[in-house]
Amino acid sequence: MRDCVNLWCKDRRVTIEADIIAWALTRPAWQQDVLVALASGQSYTDQQVEALVDVVLAGDKMAPSQEAKSIALKPDATEQISLRALTDVVGVNALISGQTLEFGPTGLTIVYGDNASGKSGYARLIKAMVDARHSSDVLPDVFDEGAPQPTAVLRYAIAETELQHTFPSVPTPLMQRMRFYDEHCGDEYLTKESTISYRPSALSLLDGLIGTCDQIRAAISRRMTTLQSGALNLGIAADSTAGAFVAKLSARTTDEAIDNATAEVPDAGDRLAELLQKEAQLNASNPQKEKARLASLAKTTLELKAAVDKLMDTLAADKTAERAKLGATAVAARNAATMAAANTFDDEPLSGVGSDTWRRLWEAARAYSAAEAYPAQGFPVTADGAHCVLCQQTLEEAAQSRLDRFNQYMTDTTQRDARQAEAAFAATVDEVSALVFSSVGLSEKIAAVRGHDPGLGTEVESLLTALGAHRDRVSAYLTDDGADPGELARSAIGSNLDEMASALSARAASTDTVRFAEDLAAATKERVELQARIRLCESGQLVKDEVGRLKKLEALKAARSAADTSSVTQKSAALTREYATKMILDEFTRETERLQLRRVTLDDLGGRKGQLSQRPGLLGATRGTTTRTVLSEGEQTALGLAGFFTEATFDESKSAVIFDDPVTSLDHVRRDKVAQRLAQLAMDRQVIVFTHDVAFVGNLTASAESEGVAVRECSIERRGSDPGVCVQWLPWKAKDFGSRLDHLRTELAKLTKERQGRLQDEYEERVATWAGYLSETWERCVSTEVLNQVFDRGSSHVLMQKFRVLAKVTDDDDQDLQEGYGATSKWGRRHDKSVETNYVAPEPEDLERELNRLVEWQKRVKKYRSS
Repeated sequence: MRDCVNLWCKDRRVTIEADIIAWALTRPAWQQDVLVALASGQSYTDQQVEALVDVVLAGDKMAPSQEAKSIALKPDATEQISLRALTDVVGVNALISGQTLEFGPTGLTIVYGDNASGKSGYARLIKAMVDARHSSDVLPDVFDEGAPQPTAVLRYAIAETELQHTFPSVPTPLMQRMRFYDEHCGDEYLTKESTISYRPSALSLLDGLIGTCDQIRAAISRRMTTLQSGALNLGIAADSTAGAFVAKLSARTTDEAIDNATAEVPDAGDRLAELLQKEAQLNASNPQKEKARLASLAKTTLELKAAVDKLMDTLAADKTAERAKLGATAVAARNAATMAAANTFDDEPLSGVGSDTWRRLWEAARAYSAAEAYPAQGFPVTADGAHCVLCQQTLEEAAQSRLDRFNQYMTDTTQRDARQAEAAFAATVDEVSALVFSSVGLSEKIAAVRGHDPGLGTEVESLLTALGAHRDRVSAYLTDDGADPGELARSAIGSNLDEMASALSARAASTDTVRFAEDLAAATKERVELQARIRLCESGQLVKDEVGRLKKLEALKAARSAADTSSVTQKSAALTREYATKMILDEFTRETERLQLRRVTLDDLGGRKGQLSQRPGLLGATRGTTTRTVLSEGEQTALGLAGFFTEATFDESKSAVIFDDPVTSLDHVRRDKVAQRLAQLAMDRQVIVFTHDVAFVGNLTASAESEGVAVRECSIERRGSDPGVCVQWLPWKAKDFGSRLDHLRTELAKLTKERQGRLQDEYEERVATWAGYLSETWERCVSTEVLNQVFDRGSSHVLMQKFRVLAKVTDDDDQDLQEGYGATSKWGRRHDKSVETNYVAPEPEDLERELNRLVEWQKRVKKYRSS
């Protein structure tokens, strides 16, 4: 199947590239240039994206790209990812700490574990760090209140390079190439839509165009946000004629219209003075004025209280402690970054690489390179012939390498973390520094309060002075290693201000009110209109600037539409359907047929950003039913596996696949098919299978032997009541015939070596144990080589075509069996030894003879199957 996929990809590559080139020639010129750049491996920096925004804003005035006619696509790199070991496991469920679970680097690894052995704990850890359709929480020991949080180390390899990842940190994207399957993942495959995992690599070019367009749209949105924040606000009444004019401003408003609207009104100043005087006279005789004054003073008092409360809250001891903690975090992060730099650049000619001074020098060099020396290239420029931006000499190989190392260091996450921590601390320090304790606004509010209650006003003023001094102590504590400023002194001023505001509000509510006289309303309306017109007349140029801003916004909106990705997405989806979907469906059909599923297919659910989605469906169903409601439990399991096998087939990286009890609820025939498929997958990638099913272990080992796949065996066992002990072998009950022979030979070698040093009773005990194992191996051999060839115990079927195997068993075979099995019965602990026979345990050479008898018997009988 893998060869088929590779051949198909090779045959179709030229066709899809031709289709992409033909489509590219229909795109705007700037998109053609982007496609050419992406095809050559270029990616766009933020600065380059901003330049593209300017190109899009200028309109499609560029000449079509000649290079777009011969785009040459580079194939995607597909490095294989595999697991090496799971180690340093602490706090996961009730698993014993300090265990290491190792995996074979290639072929098939079988991890056997009984129920409650801890097998699922290890499987869930892997599931949490690789790609899986379903997520499972990795829990601590829920019965131990003091249990530590789960941690573990996953060792893995990219090609031949070994790396490690510490759980629970976020897995790297490359780790997501490894896939995990369990029953829950199978359920997700049936019920949730998913993206087609295989797409021709040429489509990555369109993915890149979609990503670049998204970057352009994001940059445009940022510019729009900046422009929107600068909207004109003249502070005039919205319901006035002038306010309505300003509200209707657009990119199409002409200078002539603005000039007309801002023409001066004759004698406007005199008329405004008359209106103000009239309003004042009317208000003086109106009780509403007193009501408004009291309400206004109550509002001012509450505003002053809010300002005081905010200052006290900001300077509270707990907030200061939090800021100090941020400072400590920033120092620790910078120390770590400096240490990393020191460790990285100890051999450099000059010391201090990574220090604050050095980093400022680096950023200055970056700014000069971007603005002056190499504005169109990413910093640092180390290509052949490039010049140092400081000394301006041509860079030699050593200098090129050093600049690349410096750049890698500056982009390392240690530096980023340090900068982020320092920025967070600087922001919180700035928040303290920005506190205002004396301003015109505060002074006016204090004066208003003092006019009503002189004592309270003075207390507020004293409190603000004290808070200002406390702020200085906090700043010194945070930035200059000053003493801890301690707690703020308690104050009842807030409560007093609250009481004053409540009393004022009550007085305002009890004040008699009358309707405003019509002439007061008319005078007010005319005054508002006139003030708005005067303000508008004074702001003619501001209004024209606002129209300019609106024109820029309109251009940005048009540019954002020009960078819309819907047409690119539609083309990508169409090419995916044309060049990949049919083959995926064909492979899915083959996988379902292998697992004896009929009338199922993959339904196309459409796509987004060039990625198609699909979900298993029923062929020919006349009602709106789902696979979940029609298929049996076993068929659902088989369908989930078929989908997973399809995805694995099209994984060009051939990265590891991990299964946890994949054959739950499957019948014997399908279990055999799954074992065969797993062995086939293991021919070109790492396959790891966790299982508690002894019979399935036998299926796996037999299939692996048939396909010539190497098998790594290991088990997870309990030590007393503690789960999670990892051993690099299978338990006796799970060993196949060959593994049992190896075990018998090993134990016989030990018995032979220790024979002379053992007491007779000890020796007899060892022989009895060994003979018991030999007896069970005889039984396993007869079952495997004879009985199971004729009768399938899993399906209770008699395999009539294999009946001839029984006829080929000879009298000599039967005699060997009876004698060999009889000897094990005599030596083992099955029956009490008669005192009359004076039983003596056989010598090692007798044991070896019987072991050889079994080996020869198995070889002889096994040939009957093929003769």
